[in-house]
Amino acid sequence: MRAFRRDSSEAAPGVEWPVKLASSASIDAPLQVGAPWIVAMASVPKARVSADVAAVLNALDGVRNPAQVAQYLGIPWTAADVMGIVRQLAKTGIFDAGKQPSGNGRIQFRPPLTVQFTLFNPAPLLESIRPLMTTVSGPKAVAAAVLLLLGGVAGVFIAGPSIGRVLSTPLPLEAYLFVAVAMFASTLLHEFGHGLALTCCGGTPRRIGIMLFYLSPAFFCDVTDGWRLGSRKQRVFVALAGPLVHLGLGSFALSVHSFLPVSWLQDAVLLYGVICYAVAILNLFPFIKLDGYVALMSAVDVPHLRNKSLSVTGDFVSSHVLGSLPKYRSYGWLAWFGLASFVSGIGFMVIGYQRLVPVFLQLGIAGHIVVAAVLCLLLTMAGRSIVRFFSTAAANGSPLWRRAFAALLGTLAITLLAVFIPVKAVTVAGYTYSDGALQIVMPPDAAGRTIRPGDEVVLQSQGMIFHEKLGSATIGDQPPSGSLAPLDTIVPIALEGNSLPVLAYPSHLTGESKLAAAERLPGSGRAEVTSQRHMSLGEWLWDSVTHSMLWPGRNADASDHSKTEDSMKGHS
Repeated sequence: MRAFRRDSSEAAPGVEWPVKLASSASIDAPLQVGAPWIVAMASVPKARVSADVAAVLNALDGVRNPAQVAQYLGIPWTAADVMGIVRQLAKTGIFDAGKQPSGNGRIQFRPPLTVQFTLFNPAPLLESIRPLMTTVSGPKAVAAAVLLLLGGVAGVFIAGPSIGRVLSTPLPLEAYLFVAVAMFASTLLHEFGHGLALTCCGGTPRRIGIMLFYLSPAFFCDVTDGWRLGSRKQRVFVALAGPLVHLGLGSFALSVHSFLPVSWLQDAVLLYGVICYAVAILNLFPFIKLDGYVALMSAVDVPHLRNKSLSVTGDFVSSHVLGSLPKYRSYGWLAWFGLASFVSGIGFMVIGYQRLVPVFLQLGIAGHIVVAAVLCLLLTMAGRSIVRFFSTAAANGSPLWRRAFAALLGTLAITLLAVFIPVKAVTVAGYTYSDGALQIVMPPDAAGRTIRPGDEVVLQSQGMIFHEKLGSATIGDQPPSGSLAPLDTIVPIALEGNSLPVLAYPSHLTGESKLAAAERLPGSGRAEVTSQRHMSLGEWLWDSVTHSMLWPGRNADASDHSKTEDSMKGHS
């Protein structure tokens, strides 16, 4: 059959005839009567369509032209109908215009900042468990779950002050290892919970794996098959199954905590239970693509809710600030939801970056390279988003002078913020207190030169989650010297008889209740040193960059600084 010649009347934006589905595209039939067909790309739902539209898509074989597809489908289909459907769905990217198939691969990137690595297909395992879950489900199961939750709540009240202690003070290494292994298993069970809920509702989980979610590692289970369910309640249940697993595990841990003997295991079980509760609550946050967002999206029955709301918010800003033609007649609550999603996304990325920086900067030059690479990635993504925003505004009729004026105002605002926002550098260190002598300690290779006489210090407990304020101090006038300090001055791990070489700065307690602070001050802990040097935000950023190990000449400066420290150690 001869190739169909493309002309202006038959062209659809973004595709060239003859048209066929991309190798990673699929047309998924509904699981229940009345449920929609799903058009998916690499297992990600792109659109919900009717059975008629699904028939058209399945007829696109990369050989037939629109008239031939209409003839194949029969009356009342026309070539114009076929082209209209293709034109509407072209933006989803499901067509490849007859290109050769290409594999999806185990590694997939999901905007804005998620990388997924598939481990295996959980469907066979979950399908084998389904009969057992069907047997134990019912009113008795609900009653047991309620009793378990009440037991967890009672465990919280019984634990009382112990919760604050395990969150704000160092625990033995064994306790953290227990919690780490338990949380690893719990997160995997969390994802199996999603998959099992979908399986019980008649769907099929596609894959399970590990992902980097906003710079934080996590498991995932692909339950996008849930969009083929006709019931909103079922889709909400699938979304909330994961947090319910964490809630149940946390309740069980908090229920049995008080029956354990006083030991590191009791503290570990208590910490694990509290973290499980925190994970369950965090997952209900609706403005990031977590379980709460999926549940809300299912409840309001708006697929791609976050992307649509961000588009509405961008259109509102573009039309009111840049003067572009609005694409939407009304905005409603979607504009506010999009704004909250935008701010939350930035907040999560900043928090993830802040969590990553302290860990990797202690790994030497390799860690600095990782931090710099992630920072460059974030800046590149931000730059691309800004360029895309202005390009879209230009395509929608925004005058050049308004775009130029907005860009100038934005640049001016950033410059003014960098120049006039006052910043005091804060250095995280540790402290030791023995026989009335207080010393602020840092690793020998840390940027200790940022600590100067007169800097203010907040003495804190060295906890994994919280840091309780214990007192205040001031850096003394004496120069630092080499010394040894317990491990918990650097990390929140209580390990007997383990000391680290440090650079110690003599200091003295301050405040109105110095005697009371000295009496209750532990022998070691965490310290936050606030510089007395007033800098602008721009100066602080420049100082942070030039003190990086990647800055040219920085290694030579560090070598000279190390020699100076060795000289001080020799004279001390």
